[in-house]
Amino acid sequence: MINNRAILAIETSTAACSVAIIIEGQMHERYELLPQKHALRVLEMVDEVLSEANITGEEIDLLAYGEGPGAFTGVRIASGVVQGLALGWDKPTIGVSSLEAMAERVLSELLPLDQYAHLVEVPWCALMDARMKEVYFQSGTFNVKTQQWLVSEACLISPEEAEERFKSLEPDCIGLGDVANEYPALSALFSTWFETLPSAAAVARIVQRMALDERSTDQSLALPLYLRNHVADTIQERLQNRLKKAKP
Repeated sequence: MINNRAILAIETSTAACSVAIIIEGQMHERYELLPQKHALRVLEMVDEVLSEANITGEEIDLLAYGEGPGAFTGVRIASGVVQGLALGWDKPTIGVSSLEAMAERVLSELLPLDQYAHLVEVPWCALMDARMKEVYFQSGTFNVKTQQWLVSEACLISPEEAEERFKSLEPDCIGLGDVANEYPALSALFSTWFETLPSAAAVARIVQRMALDERSTDQSLALPLYLRNHVADTIQERLQNRLKKAKP
């Protein structure tokens, strides 16, 4: 466990931009909804939480980040900033699924766990709007007593496949994510649904519970997680698409 270390976390995979430091059991966090403005604010947030925690970057033990899936630009910002800080401060890095961070946020901050006291494990399913008529999907369980997680691999699927996968989940599985507006039929499948986004504080708490294998930064560079193979058209592809549309 690394719960006695200073962890700085960054999460920018969605419209929410957040930075957090957890040190000696205290959480220092900045969390704002900043669609397409993360790059303008994230480093300011880093300075603010460092000042609030009264430590310097060199005193940070570990840098964590929401690796995605999520918005293409957003996951690149988090991994890029963390990579730069890690190289500058010579610190190790570790990535956390942004879907898992959503689940952690709900289970730690929003869900009244006394309602699930009769269960050994709380099943959960995270859904994030991936645009292009697809969703990011990840499920798992949270052990109330041991505080340990069992997590499936994150995947990119259609809403229809998500409905099929729902059938194999536990009957009391809680649902969480940001799909209620775009795909209300998906959120309606769950008897308990939380509309939420990931946060840096959730990333920090997940990493705090991990047993970390010590690695230098050159062995563990911060990299984003992309589940969509074709994330952007090249200039040539855009030109070809325009020419196709221009043909009678």
